[in-house]
Parts: sequence; structure tokens; C-alpha cells
Amino acid sequence: MKKFLSLLLALLMVVSVCVGLVACNPSEEDPGKTETPNKPNENEKDPNEPNKPQEPVRIELKFPEEYNFSDNGTAASFHILQWSVDQEDQAGTAWIPWEEGDVSMDDGDLISKQILERNSVAEYKYGVEITAEYKGVNAGYVDRVKSDHMTSANEIQLLTIRSLGAWELVDSEYLTDMNVYSDQNILHTEQPWWVQDAVASYTLGESLYVCATEMLLRDKGATTAMYFNPSIAEDHGLDDFYAMVEDGTWTWEAMLEAAETVGSSTDGNDLMDSVEDMWGVQGSDDDTHMLYNALGFLYAHIDEDGFVVYDLGETDESITILIDIHEDFHYADWNTNRIDNKLVGGEDVEDIFTIDRALFKTASCVKTAVTKLRNMNTDYGILPMPKLTEEQENYSSLVWVHHDCVLGIPAATANPEMSAVILEVLSYEGYYEVTPVLYDTILYGRAAKTAEAKRSLEIIFETRSYDPGQYWDDPAGLQDKLLRLCNEGTSDIQSLIAQYIGQTEEEIKKVNEFVEKKYDEE
Repeated sequence: MKKFLSLLLALLMVVSVCVGLVACNPSEEDPGKTETPNKPNENEKDPNEPNKPQEPVRIELKFPEEYNFSDNGTAASFHILQWSVDQEDQAGTAWIPWEEGDVSMDDGDLISKQILERNSVAEYKYGVEITAEYKGVNAGYVDRVKSDHMTSANEIQLLTIRSLGAWELVDSEYLTDMNVYSDQNILHTEQPWWVQDAVASYTLGESLYVCATEMLLRDKGATTAMYFNPSIAEDHGLDDFYAMVEDGTWTWEAMLEAAETVGSSTDGNDLMDSVEDMWGVQGSDDDTHMLYNALGFLYAHIDEDGFVVYDLGETDESITILIDIHEDFHYADWNTNRIDNKLVGGEDVEDIFTIDRALFKTASCVKTAVTKLRNMNTDYGILPMPKLTEEQENYSSLVWVHHDCVLGIPAATANPEMSAVILEVLSYEGYYEVTPVLYDTILYGRAAKTAEAKRSLEIIFETRSYDPGQYWDDPAGLQDKLLRLCNEGTSDIQSLIAQYIGQTEEEIKKVNEFVEKKYDEE
């Protein structure tokens, strides 16, 4: 009897362990599912902690066959060409605080460590050796791509591309249609390690030549935001901006009212011209596009057939909003941008916010907090750009094309299937292993110093937005003229559009003729 009971007890223990293992290990997920279950003890978390996104359950990455690209034990070369800034053929500039593919970054930084580990997974499992080089966007980047294409050198397997220059590579047919490998179940563009708004915005016809995935870091850093000084807000009796963001009342009018309340001459000459004055906003010309997007507008959209439709001027409201941005914001007495980034005595406007002399600072990149603000002596807060009205459903945080990054597979690469497989693996591993660390350690840790700021930053990343009108139009055309208009002290949007709309229509026509040509070839 004792022996029987002992056997029965042992059996029950085995069953209990097995049940526990089943409960702790989710069943194999279908690649089409992206469900995220609640964490254990979710209701017992510290109420002072921000409501950070839950870590996703890892979906199994499925390929149609087993891949290994080594040749008799020798790893295949997987070389990434990365765009760098202007004349600099190197990493680590102020524009680019992180590099996506570099494998020589063992500098003690946690992000560098995660990138190295991500790359190691791809190298070990698939028999490749990942290397990287840099070319300045104005110092030979396109020539490097063209040379590899024309000579069939096949040295480059993957490109990181400044999105502002993507069309030149697409139009020259230097890039592979990645949807070919989506159809072959190698690239899973519907999965969360592909940025879904980017997939929609970069699709031309039925083709996808460039896109953003979770392999990338610079696209996160290129997300727009607004910073504020909590001490100045409190001193002037302003409402809680974080509460306004949460309840949907952080609007254009609310932001203007707060900036006007703070902006005042405090140096005794009744003029807004000195670092001794108190400014409402430390602004820049980038704000034109950032605010236009935040207030609910796009310069263009992609229709259901994959053609680019230019929207500026199609409604009177789109013109009115741009005029308001200039007259009510750029040229307000309390905005430093109206004095062309210099104050009396030549002081640099960049110093105004960091020395506690401005309520708000607009930023074309979230990375501003990482590269410029983290050493401030006082705390700062972070907000999404404001909505137009409370009725606008969501905030909108533009991914800024001047700093943004997309990926492309060279058309000349000797093994495009290898390029697709490794791109997918790096994106997949990046989604689970790099991006969470980027948010938690770099952004949530350095760019935001309070639970409320972290929640606000979370909203910014949840509402990231791409505008097709910014990268499928000529970057030196109407888009740039609208951007620079505020430096000319005028808000004559109608005349500017009348002068350049013909050029814009021609550029969009070229893109759509390209789409039509691809349809005809199918």
C-alpha cells in the first residue's frame, strides 16, 4: 500500500510539472497572429511605474526551407552599405546616435552589445559574415550603389538608405522588389517586425522597394516630439501637460496659449531678442512639416492601387493650416525661429532651452534627448506634437525624412534570396532583442525621467506616421520651399504653391508612370 501511494504521489508530481510547463510555454504561434497575453501578476505592479508596452510573445520565424549560405564551412559575405551624414564616411555623428548594421561597435554601450548579439544569431544559424561600410549621402553613396550595380561586383547585399533619397534608387532600378520574397514566404511584411505604416506608405503599385523594419534604429530616433520645461510651466501656473495628453486636450490652441503665457521680455528693453528673455518656444523651420502632420494632414497618400495622390491644396483647410503654422507659430514674438536662430550678441538659439529660458523645444528627432538634453541640470518633459482639436482621434508623430532610414536589397546582388533571408532574420531578432532595449535603456532611461514622461514617449511611438508626399516628391522642390518659407518672414503659401506645383505634379507623375510600367510588365 505504501509503495502504491508513493508511486501515485510521484505520478501526480510529474503531471503537475508537465501542466506547469505547458502553461509557461505558449503553443506555436501562426505567423499571422500577434497576440500578447497578460503578464503574470499584472494587477500587482507598482502603480508608480509607467504603463510600458508588454514584451511580445515570440512568434516562430518560418521559412519555406532550411537555409545555410556557407560554402564548405566558409561563411558567405553579407555586406551592408549604410548612409552616413554629408561628407562623413563613418558612424557616430550627432545625426546618427545608433547604427543598424555595424559590427565593430563593441564600445560597452548596451545597444551596441545587442546589435552584435543579433548579428551573431544570423551569422551562426545561416552561415554568413556580416560587415558594414559607410558612405556620405552627399559624398558618393549613390555612386557606390551604382558602381556595384554596373560592374556586377556584387559586393553589397543590403542597403540602409536615407528615405529622402529613396526615389532616386527606385527610379534607377537599383533595388529589388521585396514583395517577390514576401510572395515566397521569406519576407513576412505583415508581421510586427515590419513597420506597418511604412509598408503602406512605401508600397508602389504591388511592389515594395524600400521599407522600415525593426532592424532599423535611426527611424526610431527620427520620430518627432516636443519637449517642455516643467519648472517654467509650474512657475506660470500652466495646466498639467501630461494629463492633457492622456485626456486628449493637448491641442494646437492649448500649446499656443501656453507659449504666449510664458513668452515675455525680461531684460528690460521690451524686445524679444536676448537669452535673458523668456521664450515660449525654441523652434526651427522643421516645425512646418512636423506640425502639418501632427494637425492631421499629409502632403500625399497612396491610393488602393498603389499610386501616389498629392493632397496639398486639394482642400482650403490644408492651405489655411499652413498659413496658421507660419503666422501663429513661426512668426510669434515668443518663438526663437523668427530671428533665424541667432539672438542679440550672436548667441546660439540652441542654448535657450537647455539654460531654462524656453517653455517648449520642438525637435525633429526623439534622439535630441539622447544627444543634447540628457545632460541638462534641470528635468525636462516630453510630449507628442499637439492635435488640431480634441475631436482629432489620434496624435501623429511624423518620422522625419531628413534623418530617417529605410532598407533596400540591391538589384545587382548575386544572391537576393540570401539578402532577403538575412534581412528578415535581422529584423525579427531586432524586434525581440534590440528594440525593447532601445526603448527601455536608451529612450525610456535617458529621454524620459518620470513615469508620466515615459507614458508620453510611449504614445509618441504608438502614433508614428509616414508622409508619402515627403519622399516621393522632389526633395528640393515644393516640400523644401515650404520648409524654408518661415525664414523669409512670409506666409504667402498660395504663391509658393502656384510657383512650384507644376514641378511637384511632374515628379509625382514620374512615380506613377513607374508604377504603371510595372503593372504593364506583369
